[in-house]
Amino acid sequence: MKKLVCTKCGKVIETLPVQCGYSMVYNEETNQLECYMGGQCGYISLDEFVCEDCCK
Repeated sequence: MKKLVCTKCGKVIETLPVQCGYSMVYNEETNQLECYMGGQCGYISLDEFVCEDCCK
């Protein structure tokens, strides 16, 4: 099973934030799934996912 890892700090992400789960969208321009992380990150691709600590 592939683990979700922060692309900035390398931390393994055990759970997704609630706002990410409720705001999953498909970006037709990039052909990628994205979710809303809030704060400075806004919408981010699951391929370039960052942890909540790196979004602060």
